[in-house]
Amino acid sequence: MNRIFLLSLFFIAPLLVHVPVSAAGSPFKVRAFHLDMRTEVMTPEALESLVEHLAERGINTLIMEWEATFPFDSNAVICNRNAYTEEEVTSFISYCNSLGIDVIPLQHCFGHCEYILRHDRYGALREDAKDPSQVCPLKIDEAVGVFSGIFSEVASLHTSRYFHIGADETYLLGDCPECRKAVEKYGKSKLFVDYVSAMCGIVERMGKIPVMWADIILQHPEALDELPDNLVFVDWNYGWSPDRFGRLDNLLDRGVRMWGAGALRSGPDNWYLTQWKKHFDNIAAFVPFAREHGYEGMVQTSWSTSGTYGYYFDSGNEILDMQPIRLVYPMSAFVILEDAFCQAVASDGPFVPEDFIREYATEEMGLDEAGAEVLAGYFSMPQEQITVSAKGAFDTSGRSAEELLEECSRIRGLMAGLKPRMKKDELAHWILMLDMRMNYLRFKAAEAEYQSPEYDRTHAAGLSAELKAILSEEDALARRFSRLNRGYLKDSEIEYINYIKSLKINTLYNNVTNSIR
Repeated sequence: MNRIFLLSLFFIAPLLVHVPVSAAGSPFKVRAFHLDMRTEVMTPEALESLVEHLAERGINTLIMEWEATFPFDSNAVICNRNAYTEEEVTSFISYCNSLGIDVIPLQHCFGHCEYILRHDRYGALREDAKDPSQVCPLKIDEAVGVFSGIFSEVASLHTSRYFHIGADETYLLGDCPECRKAVEKYGKSKLFVDYVSAMCGIVERMGKIPVMWADIILQHPEALDELPDNLVFVDWNYGWSPDRFGRLDNLLDRGVRMWGAGALRSGPDNWYLTQWKKHFDNIAAFVPFAREHGYEGMVQTSWSTSGTYGYYFDSGNEILDMQPIRLVYPMSAFVILEDAFCQAVASDGPFVPEDFIREYATEEMGLDEAGAEVLAGYFSMPQEQITVSAKGAFDTSGRSAEELLEECSRIRGLMAGLKPRMKKDELAHWILMLDMRMNYLRFKAAEAEYQSPEYDRTHAAGLSAELKAILSEEDALARRFSRLNRGYLKDSEIEYINYIKSLKINTLYNNVTNSIR
């Protein structure tokens, strides 16, 4: 991104924190929020509360990635245990419409189809028998048959004139033997556009306007003219150069319809790490960029997982189960970022994260200026992934787990002293997130001790006691997590998250304890 443009974000007068109820002056026709229901499935009541909040702040569109929580009928095998009922979905969409929010379904049909292709009924569509994430683009006739039915079911419960087909991150494109032959003969882009055009055809026959992510076509601009003229492209950018996937000019110069999409949660965020500063800066940089380049709409995505999975196979290619690679803290803790996005898209002025955080703390939470400074410090605190080696546990910047613990402990002490008059639960979520990170750092330090060349069984008793204390703390954190998110997430989701969070700690504890002589 242009250096002068980035620097200008920090020198222009800030906006006030109050977000107008009406966003009539917004430069974006579509002001959208995206919900990912792959994991962390919200209760119907929490969904309604969320859209009320968003509607009050000028959001007029919701992109729903239902995945296996959609109440399929003819394709009922896709549904998981957290699937909503048809009545819950229609009631929710009707409620959104009453608030002036258009609900666009996002139904994957190319990449990210593991929740469909894991089932034997659809297994023949796989690009790779051992990786059910992607449809083989040469199986167009079979795919049209399958997705005509799936699209029809999803569209029947949605009133929107738009239908999002996904089509992002098709990493296996050209992977199977037949596709490799086609790539050698026609090029990889033809595989992509022929298949996507067929999926768009299904959407158009339903009388809808197709929407898709723009990352793959940006890599193949030579094929753009082969896609439908009315297709809406969504340029997703979570904090990188505008031309990360390919030159944006190749799309913008053609006059295509373009929406932008930033991220409220994205990699490497997980349950013990949230890169708050990156997400605030993403809003500050990308919203003005989209505005200046004439984007018709702006979306705030919220990913509950990376969208990649690990699989448990039986003999052959039978999938027993699949596990998301990465889980993040629920959206219950991210109201401040929701409001930051809403404010940024409702205005034609700059957005300055530091000022927004301070004013949110004082005006929305009732903290004094000193308290606002504490929160500003929390949201600017670097959070990176931790790697364990024979040398110890360090983050990507080289700081040890012990150093990070000291920093977290200091900020945690300051946050515990805050006395907000409003939004006390929001502060409780942030403190819990910090406590979860500190527990994880203690575990990584213990894991580094276990992986050290100096470790032997004479150390097992001491390490076992240390891990037992970490597990006890984890149990207390799990209870707090359950209390704070009860009624927001479905109960089975809370139970699952708490199980996953403690899995590695339990495994190491059992291994160490069983080795004690």
